[in-house]
Amino acid sequence: MKKFLLRGVLPRFLLLIFCFLTFSPQPRASVSFSHIFPVSAAASPITTNTPQRQNPIPMSAINSPTTVAPTVGSYACVLGDNTFFYTAADEKSGLFLLPKTYYVRLLNYQAEYCKIEYQSDDGNLKRLIGYARTADLTFVDYTPKRPYLYYTFDLHYKIEDTTQLDSTFLTEISLSCVYYGDYIVGSERFCYVLRGDEFGYVPKPTSLYYEDNDEYADYLASLQPDPEIPDASSSTTEEKSNSPAQIAILVAICLLVPVLAALVLKPPRRPPYETDE
Repeated sequence: MKKFLLRGVLPRFLLLIFCFLTFSPQPRASVSFSHIFPVSAAASPITTNTPQRQNPIPMSAINSPTTVAPTVGSYACVLGDNTFFYTAADEKSGLFLLPKTYYVRLLNYQAEYCKIEYQSDDGNLKRLIGYARTADLTFVDYTPKRPYLYYTFDLHYKIEDTTQLDSTFLTEISLSCVYYGDYIVGSERFCYVLRGDEFGYVPKPTSLYYEDNDEYADYLASLQPDPEIPDASSSTTEEKSNSPAQIAILVAICLLVPVLAALVLKPPRRPPYETDE
């Protein structure tokens, strides 16, 4: 009965140790990912028929908490598609739509309409003084490097039927214009332009595209905290700290198995009081 009990308990003990080593959780290295997005550089001056880049301003930026209290001489960014330049503080005096992502300069702040300045008297440009709805402006606390859009394009006019005209008569002409903004009448889209010293409306060319100003988008990106870079040494340290413990357990088991095997296989001693018959 004693021999049977001894040989039954020890194998069960060895089986228990084997199961512990087999199914015990092993250390795993933690892996995390970070996405660092590059910041685009400021745009260069625009030339004729420059393709428009797709760099939309997020809608959350329109009511961004980063806006500051406006002061005379500060700038405001145009983030909406329907921000009019008015000749007076009246919604019926809209002259053209201000180009999106560009700026106006504040001359007088009012709750409903602000007196603003757009463009400057420089070269073939003329400064315009008017009004814009205060709710349509996003005031900033920095001076943009390129606040106003400068875009020129050529208009070509040609007389198709010249059969009744002298062959030496001028039948085709090209005019250079400075673009200020769009103006929509029903389904027709026009441009408010400067040609020489005069302003006026012309049909908008289908090839007219201009580049967005990235300065406000870059400004918002600069306010975001830097993304945390995962520390690769933490997972390595954890793995190194757990490995010696596992190795120590394996060594102890390897040393214990022969001892247990010797105890199992060793024959039992006879009691001193037993005699052979």
